[in-house]
Amino acid sequence: MSTIGFFGIQAHESAGPDAQRDRAYLPKFKELIGPGHILKGSISESGVEFFNVFATKAKAADLDSAIVTDQKLLTLILNALPDFKKSYNKNGAEKKLSMNDYHGSFIELSGHLIGRDRPLEVLFLNPLEHLRTVPEGEFIFRRFISKITKPNAWFPQTDFTWELLTPDNAESLLAAFATAKLIASDIETQEGNDLRVIDCCGFAALFPDGTTHSVVIPTNSMWGVRWMRKFNELPAPKCYQNGLYDNLYKLRYNSPVFNWMYDTQHLFHSWYSELPKRLDFVTAFALRKVRFWKDDGKSGNKMDHYEYNARDCWATLNSCLSLLLEMPDWAKKNYLIEFPLVFPCLHCEADGMSLDQDAFEKSKKNVSDKLEPLEKQLENWFGVGFNPASPVQVKNLLKVLGCADRSGNVKSSDEKALVAASSAHPLNERILSAILEVRGYRKLLSTYLDWEKFWNNRLYYKLNPAGTDTGRLASTESSFWCGLQIQNIPARDGDVVKCFVVADKGWDGLAEGDYSQSEARCVGYISGCRPLIDLVESSHDYHSWNASKFFGVAYDKIYDEANGKTLDKKLRDLSKRTNHGANYNMGPAVMLETMGPKIVSEAKRILKLPVKWSLNDVCGHLLKQYAETYPEVKVDLQVWIKRTIGITKKLTSSLGWTRYFFSNPNNSKPALNAAVAHGPQNLSVGIINEVFYKIWRQSVYGDLRGRVRIKAQIHDSILFCYRGKEIPELVRQMMINPIEVTDIKGVKRTLKIPPTMSAGSYNWSGLK
Repeated sequence: MSTIGFFGIQAHESAGPDAQRDRAYLPKFKELIGPGHILKGSISESGVEFFNVFATKAKAADLDSAIVTDQKLLTLILNALPDFKKSYNKNGAEKKLSMNDYHGSFIELSGHLIGRDRPLEVLFLNPLEHLRTVPEGEFIFRRFISKITKPNAWFPQTDFTWELLTPDNAESLLAAFATAKLIASDIETQEGNDLRVIDCCGFAALFPDGTTHSVVIPTNSMWGVRWMRKFNELPAPKCYQNGLYDNLYKLRYNSPVFNWMYDTQHLFHSWYSELPKRLDFVTAFALRKVRFWKDDGKSGNKMDHYEYNARDCWATLNSCLSLLLEMPDWAKKNYLIEFPLVFPCLHCEADGMSLDQDAFEKSKKNVSDKLEPLEKQLENWFGVGFNPASPVQVKNLLKVLGCADRSGNVKSSDEKALVAASSAHPLNERILSAILEVRGYRKLLSTYLDWEKFWNNRLYYKLNPAGTDTGRLASTESSFWCGLQIQNIPARDGDVVKCFVVADKGWDGLAEGDYSQSEARCVGYISGCRPLIDLVESSHDYHSWNASKFFGVAYDKIYDEANGKTLDKKLRDLSKRTNHGANYNMGPAVMLETMGPKIVSEAKRILKLPVKWSLNDVCGHLLKQYAETYPEVKVDLQVWIKRTIGITKKLTSSLGWTRYFFSNPNNSKPALNAAVAHGPQNLSVGIINEVFYKIWRQSVYGDLRGRVRIKAQIHDSILFCYRGKEIPELVRQMMINPIEVTDIKGVKRTLKIPPTMSAGSYNWSGLK
């Protein structure tokens, strides 16, 4: 029977004023530790102030191990370690250590540090309040605590050894690595460096005898670059953590990697999509004896930097092996679905999109010309010093406009708050609309109309298959520290951004293939709702038909089907918003916040709803219309979701993708919302992901080579350059991707989402 000491504190700096304390969670904590262990708690008001106090307590209680949630004690213990490397912020100040960084870190304190012969095991955990505030908290705590309670259940990790590649050892190390069964690699770069250079490249090999070794190659000379290329070309399967980043830089160095087969980020995302995918967290999850090391390379010492690179490689290699051994079959199947997408994503990020600088300058001037009179107008109203971006000034203005709460406070000055306040009075609407317009134009200028964000006259961006819980590709700025998020380019004011994003020279133009009503179709086929299926498969305009059903207005009064023309845009738009709110299982309050009081008030007027109804009542009425029109979606599907996740904690799509849920939709509205949205979103993106990969592969290896140049996946569409007027239609035909879907009642149907194609434009904004 082992003795475990717990060192917590009564209050945490990170906790809010109403947060529970560690002491309140000790009963649950004891339950996670389980039988067969003696727990001795030590909880103080301010934390342990001196290391010798901790050492004395550990020795007196004859502890076998200690669990620490006290940030002060974390710092004291780490500073007592001879191999601990202090890290520093950019301003030169010593970096403060974070419990969240070290969550799951496990070390052995040498016995002489606490005045005895045998070592002391120490596990660092986040404050125990995370057991309540974080959905996956109990699951993660239980796993990390098993590092002490069930040490033999953990993967038998290898020892960390490393060396620097030199002219003396290069040949022998290359020969040794040529025998490896698996090689992990990682690079170090300089954020913001104009040349986008690689400082060093590390490799860790798993040898036939089960041992591992890491080598780091400085790449500040062509000698180092040539050796990086030789190691990249070795035949063993390669493993990365977020290899999209590393391989983008390696392509820039004309150093492509042979046999990249594994990626710990995508392995972990395929298993637990809701958990963090950072290497430090994945490693703490996969390996027992690991201490957070991600700051070790920031000591300012070059050898520390190289050792940090080597340790990244070791952690990636061991985590990969651990995950492959432990992951269930459904997670491995997910990986086989997800991982191939890294290759078209890498291709898109390396290529980027061409820009027309003259069109950029014209667009920027147009926005500036619109912004200037609006800013002068605000100055005339409120004085030269008024700043519409200042939360303090705008909150004070909201108080003057009568928008404070009963206590005289204004909680927020964000867009939702201003939209809500606009509905209070016509004067509010005029003033606050001007502020929102100024903010919008300023954001366009700062976020999208800044030429410094572009490189080599191109727009670069990143697409990441592991970026969302649903499987939808996420987008951020490029790994080259430039560019934009490609998926949310605004279509505001005549496509002020898309107008200067153009086709590459030598290509006939841009084209974009899009799936029509993709998520709505998936909702219908998953739920088995016959009226919804009939609607999406009909020739009717989806939102206009819904408007007719929801609001009792004749369809031909809302939409002219013969001429394809909307007759009542306001009613159609209201239907669209109602459909969106219902699909995401919004309640009336959230729908009001999302739509804004102004639009809801307009809906109340258009539908001639009772004057005494509140805006919340109006939203409830709108949602009720959807529920009565499609009861299988609003009732039956939710019942099925609650039952399925309640029993299995998982949902599996018709394409075979399985998501694990930590939250229970039976007792959490946010969890139910996420689960309701997941099914149609995951199926919809799964269909386009398959097509995205297929078309990309044909453009690189098949008949579309030299005729199609894939640029990006934009939610439900695929953007590409083309040569040959017949190509857009050929690609549209390739996007037809029938899928057999089994609904919640076991009925099988073939879902075939019709693709549409827009082509023939030099710039992106010309695609309508």
